[in-house]
Amino acid sequence: MNEPRKTACPSSGGDRRDFLRKGALAAGAISLWPAPWVMASEAVRGANDRVGVGFIGTGGRAQAHIDICLALKAQGRCETVAVCDVYGPRVEAAAKKTGGKVYRNHKELLADPRVDVVCIATPDRRHAPQALDAVQAGKDVYCEKPLTHWSQFDLAKRLGEETEKCKRIVQVGTQYVADDAYDAAKKLIHEGIVGKILHVQAGYFRRGDWGERMPIPDAAAKPGPDLDWEQFLGDAPKRPFDVSRFFQWRLYWDYAGGPATDLLVHVFTPVFRLLDLDFPERVFGGGGTFQYNREVPDQCNIIADYPGGPSVVLMNSLSNFTGIQTILRGTDGAIVFGNVENFGPGIRLVPAGKGQKEVLIPWHGAGDTGRLWANFLDCVESRQRPFSPIDIAVRVQAPLNMGILSHRASKVAKFDKAAQQIVLE
Repeated sequence: MNEPRKTACPSSGGDRRDFLRKGALAAGAISLWPAPWVMASEAVRGANDRVGVGFIGTGGRAQAHIDICLALKAQGRCETVAVCDVYGPRVEAAAKKTGGKVYRNHKELLADPRVDVVCIATPDRRHAPQALDAVQAGKDVYCEKPLTHWSQFDLAKRLGEETEKCKRIVQVGTQYVADDAYDAAKKLIHEGIVGKILHVQAGYFRRGDWGERMPIPDAAAKPGPDLDWEQFLGDAPKRPFDVSRFFQWRLYWDYAGGPATDLLVHVFTPVFRLLDLDFPERVFGGGGTFQYNREVPDQCNIIADYPGGPSVVLMNSLSNFTGIQTILRGTDGAIVFGNVENFGPGIRLVPAGKGQKEVLIPWHGAGDTGRLWANFLDCVESRQRPFSPIDIAVRVQAPLNMGILSHRASKVAKFDKAAQQIVLE
């Protein structure tokens, strides 16, 4: 089992990283946000100045990130120098596509001095252990959502602490926050345009569980030189090899959390960008597996109550795509924007006071994974706070994990603020 390293983090990201960062800053910081996202400066760097990217996990979601990095390479911003996966055919295909060096263990990739940043796109259960190893190795991290598995809140906290201690940049892959519209809306909220926010609704709806029922490329696959089952399991329960569990891991509680951490994380993270929520007081989780043959739910609902408000209601169904708008209800008005399937024209701030006018702040890239990557690389150079930072990700992870724990135990999940722990009652 590959546990996070216990060694102290490096004092810096290394000579090469500092050289790249100082050179970029001397030439002028990348501006936010150009069109297109792939290039924010007219000056294209030389090949030796590109940020070296290592991919830990090269499956389905990683392919989108690889394609983005290939586009960014053409603009002189980064280059994939290493790829790692526990499944041989998958990593060899990624190496052929990118030219990156093949590794079969992520710690070996992290030891490669050409790797400046890593993209982690492995099963949920491996995110936090691998991200911990990365920040302790002095690497900046783009980590796919969710930050951790639903059973690993302690690891989420530790990752947040280590990221701060090691002064690393960690961007979590919730692309719906890839927009500066949130900052403009947040300013108006602080000025009291809609009063105090007391109630929030958000949801993610679609028809079908195709997102979880991933393809099985080789039904005859089995553990061996090309398939490292033990490394895949990590700290998960030790089970005999099962081809579905390996390729379709999102269907199983051992490796994933279903809609709560896979889908609702997308619609909940923007709420944190606007409201700076802390940890909830209590969380109720419900739903069930009512349609599809799988372990994780296909219907998921979470209610999270925060001290003094708001009360947040998150809804999900994989049986129907009729969605709901994200609405933040205040004492003097409301904030409205579209759901994930139809993000709408922007953030609408609708004050209730007589004579007050509605304000519309247009989107400039919400939902664009490429823009999230551009922001990540900008922050790697400038050391500024990214769009989807680790501190928000930890606070988002808590209520989602609590909703799953509540659902599974049929109990109320409470957050012990003094102990910084989740308690079931």
